[in-house]
Amino acid sequence: MIYFLALLFSFNVYASLNQTSSNTSAIASALGGAGRAAVGAGDISSLNPASLVYLYGYNFYTRYQPGESAIGISDNTRETVVPAALYVYQNKDLKNFKLSFAEPFARRAALGVSLGYYQAKVGSQNINLANIDIGATYLIKANMALGVVLYDLNKTPENWPSEQRIDPKFGVGYHYAYKGFLRTRVDYLSAKNFQLSEGSWMFGLEDYMNRWTIVRLGYQENPSDISDLMTIGMGFDLPKFKINYAYLTETKDNSQVRHSVDFTVPF
Repeated sequence: MIYFLALLFSFNVYASLNQTSSNTSAIASALGGAGRAAVGAGDISSLNPASLVYLYGYNFYTRYQPGESAIGISDNTRETVVPAALYVYQNKDLKNFKLSFAEPFARRAALGVSLGYYQAKVGSQNINLANIDIGATYLIKANMALGVVLYDLNKTPENWPSEQRIDPKFGVGYHYAYKGFLRTRVDYLSAKNFQLSEGSWMFGLEDYMNRWTIVRLGYQENPSDISDLMTIGMGFDLPKFKINYAYLTETKDNSQVRHSVDFTVPF
């Protein structure tokens, strides 16, 4: 079956949470930011490009919040030679373009690549940077998968603005579905320059209460200089459309919150 996700909106309100989970969908956000081994229309470019192999049909994605916006489109139909996706993100001082490709290279494995282009604004000048993400997904069983991703392999130059800095990182994820109604995610994301000792752990639990309603819980454990996050969310997987909501709050200061909503229409 071919699906076209005609509209997928994310409305986000940020305080100090923009340093973590800022580019993920409402589904991944409600699950602590985890999802590198899962498949989601809103997370191809931000989590693992290899998941594009398992996202069938045409998909259109857009997100808006005050000061920034994102839009993406993907194509993986029966007529597609190589699954591909285009993603554009922009805020006041940064633009990011990503062109992603994915291909199965074994019966249970897939490889994906995102070619990225960043443009940062420094005063009246623009600084450009080309970058690349490389991801892989392996299906251990029909209900169990692993994902591995290398992010932003090209370091930012010294004159790059510190608040927009982009550093190489390593991510790994695990996804398990139990009898179709209970799903778990566990991810780990390294600190900059692949520092494994200072990374973040992400945990998520997804429960299908019935055919239409999904409840999500998550937790993100960060290094000592970044507050941990607690997340909760709900989804409605209806025949004509899908709605997902996520609420994120810092454990040290629960006045710092983020809200995220995704709206999906399949055709």
